[in-house]
Amino acid sequence: MPDLTIDGRTSLYALTGKHIVFSPIPGFFNTIISFMGYNSIMIPFDTNHYDVHMVLDALQILNCKGVYIDTPHKCDLEGILISQTEEACMSGAVNVLRMDGRGYYGNNTEIKAFQKAFPMISGEELAGKEIFLIGSGGIARSIAVASAYESCKRITIINRTMEKSKQLCERINERFGNISFAVDVNASETIHSFYNADIIINATSVGMFPDINKHSLPEKYNFLSHHLVFDVIYSPPQTRLIQLAGNKCCKAVNGKDIMFYSCIEAFQWWTNVTIDEEAENKLFQLWKEMIYNI
Repeated sequence: MPDLTIDGRTSLYALTGKHIVFSPIPGFFNTIISFMGYNSIMIPFDTNHYDVHMVLDALQILNCKGVYIDTPHKCDLEGILISQTEEACMSGAVNVLRMDGRGYYGNNTEIKAFQKAFPMISGEELAGKEIFLIGSGGIARSIAVASAYESCKRITIINRTMEKSKQLCERINERFGNISFAVDVNASETIHSFYNADIIINATSVGMFPDINKHSLPEKYNFLSHHLVFDVIYSPPQTRLIQLAGNKCCKAVNGKDIMFYSCIEAFQWWTNVTIDEEAENKLFQLWKEMIYNI
């Protein structure tokens, strides 16, 4: 694979967020760039000391072409966008920005990424399934919308802030009918929804390194053997939630490959360069070498 080309014509792309120290996104995006022979580079810029809008303004001055938005900023950008894709509008979450002299354009590549990654990771389809979703932040919004696009039967959503769950459900139900429900975690009907669900998805950061002994499963909730448990966290690969599911003989998987497809979609949207199936398969092997040993 050729090395990166860095010269006066190199385009700049960026990753921004508060928890990006160990993120594989810049490394893998630069792998895509090198593999495809595209003259650009991605550099991480954390937002721990500066407001994300200040960071974006600085990147625009540097003629940055695109920004991958990481936690916790995916739901904070609607007010600064010139336009956004249908996926971004549906979810209320933006994880990639395209930039030019006129401003910012938003997209959500995690929706298509989840649609592609879920059946590959789990061996199951979303169509016709009852889903119990924990969380309503950026990635949770993407998963909920992706599940609706894939014709799931029902989405039950719990979150620390009920209002955020309600807003997400309103967006989904307006487009897809009455299929999503924001519920109180302590209500008896919520517990019934949990036990009747086919798929349990953690879409929060609870249990992520370094807080590896924590999990998002509410107190008094227990997995049943028919549950498929999906944890978006990839570090550690065996989260406490996945361990609990394994103890109940559930099938349990993590969501590391969502990021692969999200990066592929972002590169194509930013550059208008198509990655064909053969190239995607080769890049996936490189991704596995990079990420599967974390």
